[in-house]
Amino acid sequence: MKHFILHFLCILMALFSQISYAEITKSINAQCAVQIHSIGTVKTSSDTVLPKQGWQSVNLPDQWQKRWKNYNGAVWYKIQWSWSCQNNAKLTEPIAFSVDYINSAGAIFLNGDLLWRDQHLQEPLSKSWNMPRYWILPTSGLKSDENEILIYVNGFAFQSPGLGNISFNNMQRNYDAYQSKIWNRRTLFLINIILSITLGMICFVIWLLRPKETPFGWFALSSLLWVLFISNVLTTEIFPYPTSLMATQANLTFFVLYIVSFCIYLLRFIQTHLAKIESSIYWVTGLAIACIFLTPQQFVDLVFPLVFLIYVGLFFITYLYISYQAMQSRRSDYIFLAICLTGIFSFAVVDILFLLSESTSDARPLSPYTSPIIIFFVVVILGVRLTRNVKKIETFNAELEIKINQVSHDLSSSLNEKHQLEIENVRLQERIHLSHDLHDGLGASLVRSMILVDQSAHNIPNQQFLSMLKLLRDDLRQIIDSGSSADNKIPVSPVMWVAPVRHRFSQLMDELEVHSKWTFPREWQVIPSALQCLTLIRVLEESLTNVIKHSQAKNVKVSMTYLLENQLILTIQDDGVGFDTDCVAQQGLSIGMRSIKMRLERIGAELNLSSEEGCTIIQAMIQLK
Repeated sequence: MKHFILHFLCILMALFSQISYAEITKSINAQCAVQIHSIGTVKTSSDTVLPKQGWQSVNLPDQWQKRWKNYNGAVWYKIQWSWSCQNNAKLTEPIAFSVDYINSAGAIFLNGDLLWRDQHLQEPLSKSWNMPRYWILPTSGLKSDENEILIYVNGFAFQSPGLGNISFNNMQRNYDAYQSKIWNRRTLFLINIILSITLGMICFVIWLLRPKETPFGWFALSSLLWVLFISNVLTTEIFPYPTSLMATQANLTFFVLYIVSFCIYLLRFIQTHLAKIESSIYWVTGLAIACIFLTPQQFVDLVFPLVFLIYVGLFFITYLYISYQAMQSRRSDYIFLAICLTGIFSFAVVDILFLLSESTSDARPLSPYTSPIIIFFVVVILGVRLTRNVKKIETFNAELEIKINQVSHDLSSSLNEKHQLEIENVRLQERIHLSHDLHDGLGASLVRSMILVDQSAHNIPNQQFLSMLKLLRDDLRQIIDSGSSADNKIPVSPVMWVAPVRHRFSQLMDELEVHSKWTFPREWQVIPSALQCLTLIRVLEESLTNVIKHSQAKNVKVSMTYLLENQLILTIQDDGVGFDTDCVAQQGLSIGMRSIKMRLERIGAELNLSSEEGCTIIQAMIQLK
């Protein structure tokens, strides 16, 4: 008895549903309305053939996968309807007919006439599942009793093919409903793409300028993959893919890679490297992509949702890990990141549940709102990090200023000490130079005068003694005037340069019966500097003084030659008793020779000594520029 009652109730409910469906009314205005009498569907082999048998009643929206398992092909949908007005009123405005979606490609006919069709009704199929459409049905084109709309739909089983909700309405209400659908299904996604591209480019430029900032590089890559993934919502053709299956495979691949790159970005953001886990994810992702492209078409509806849910699970695990790290570290940017991910994950879960449910309501997708959330998150995080970096810079600048002041004080003290040392050193150098000049210049004149007085056989006349004093005065004045050798004038020729020294020493050597020979070029091949000229003069005076005082020579030869164009050699040679050159060079027993060597080293010249009984040679070699 109970079974009979239940069966009876089911029959009544079915009859009620048929009666209620048959009485579906769509209001056009206050007086007129459209009545939908029936909606049927049937398999077909062509868009030009309308089967007469096999029609089945359906409710919209309809997915034929539930009715015809694994059916790939085309079907017809037939909608029989009529319109009427109360109180014999006339229909004064056209009727707008709209379709939520056609999955995947289709064509629409009104009373046998073509209203519209997709560009490709055969593979590669167009995509109309992402595009709500409507048509204006003028009153003159409608029948007064019964009208018929035929909708041809072609699709594959893995695409959940079928027909969405239909509606009859007036122009204004239809326009408002259509704009709402376009906003939810297309405009939001377009804004999402624009924001993702903008933010991705900014992060990409930052990464190019600072390659060490890897989070920006990973975020730029995830933004690109996200754009490629959701662009599937906006395109109505599958170009450049040759088949619908390959387009679906590519789109799922973009989603998988997006999830991986976004998760890596999140880990890099919290400065975490999980080398082994990340390597495993890369390997699994490679296998998943291979599985996506190698799965036979009849198993796509099983494998693709599984891959999709696996990577949604990966994002969920990463979200939990980020939240755990945020609670552990209590850093403000990590906490804000966890809050942002909570919003994104919540939106994604709601959309996935809606897709998996049997609901036919016109719910709005929430995923397009994730991009503004991410942008808001990035702006806040960058602001927080910028503020933190500015504070670090300000602190560093303050510490640096203190350090600079300290170092400046230390450096000032060090420079003062160095300056005092340099002053002392200059004074010492001036004393040394003065002692050398007095020894080489005035000393030579004194020795020469002493020898004249000592060797004279009779009293020296007053006039000759006065001449000797004037000569000493001139030598002293020359030492004073030559204190800054850079300002001295260079003699016009070697002969003029050696003339004063030759005059003084020739007179002395004549009195001592020492024969002298002077050999000098008439012109400078390369003109030496004033300091070089003064140095050579001092070398010549000291050498000749030593010859007169110590050598007991009878012949002296003084010469200047150019060995090369820029190499000048001054040579002093005598036939005296000679001296020990090793003792002079190593132990420095001769003040005069030490003075000569120091002067030559100061101008980068060389001193060559060779001495034996009967032949002593002193050479000064200067490289001229």
